[in-house]
Amino acid sequence: MGLDAERWRLEFLPGVAGKLGWYVYALRDPRDQTTFYIGKGKGNRAYQHARHAGVGGGTLLDDKRGRIRQIHEAGQEVIVEIVRHQLEDERAAYEIEAAVIDVLTHCTSSDLKNKVRGHGRDERGWSSLDRLRHLEAPQLDIPANLRPAVLIRPNREYRYGMDVEPMWEITRGWWKMSRREYRYAFCVHTGIVRGVWRVTGWDPESNWAPKKRRALCGEPAEDLWPTYVGSWVGHLLPTQGGQVPFTVLL
Repeated sequence: MGLDAERWRLEFLPGVAGKLGWYVYALRDPRDQTTFYIGKGKGNRAYQHARHAGVGGGTLLDDKRGRIRQIHEAGQEVIVEIVRHQLEDERAAYEIEAAVIDVLTHCTSSDLKNKVRGHGRDERGWSSLDRLRHLEAPQLDIPANLRPAVLIRPNREYRYGMDVEPMWEITRGWWKMSRREYRYAFCVHTGIVRGVWRVTGWDPESNWAPKKRRALCGEPAEDLWPTYVGSWVGHLLPTQGGQVPFTVLL
């Protein structure tokens, strides 16, 4: 279909790296979700490990490189997450790096009860790289000619790098929504548009689905994909609550 579903994969951070400043990052194993390395840096430092995992040998980094090689051999990618960013300087990054290493080394079995999860958590706290896309993503509105539209957030089912068809399946339903003649449906994750579909109607089974759950029928809006996929629409989403997984734009 010509739709680049891999455009915003986590391996790449065009435009973001320069805005992170000094940061502390974590490398996680997608096979068991464990954190196996904490580091600090600037720019694309967080990716250098994966790039050089197959280079050299006989160093103290062998365990880390070996883990990365195993992940790659399993056909998966290392998960890179940012613990803190926009730090004042390298010294601050060193301190946070050391503190996180201490916590993961000595307290990984602890059931933390902190009421406050750290200064700057919401603005600069531990997050996936994809949550930082807003630093580079162009903010776009959904114009009147594309409305009524629905922004659907299949948060639990969404996976980075999904193909177009499975992404549509988790986007189109089944939701507790009233029947409305939508023109377009947008898949949105962490405020970023992941896909756009032209709505052609309702799934016939919606008439008999329990608890008024419905699903849309549609086709990829290939003409809109290059413009909207990767854009930031977080300003159109609820700022609080967000229990309803979709937002209607009239």
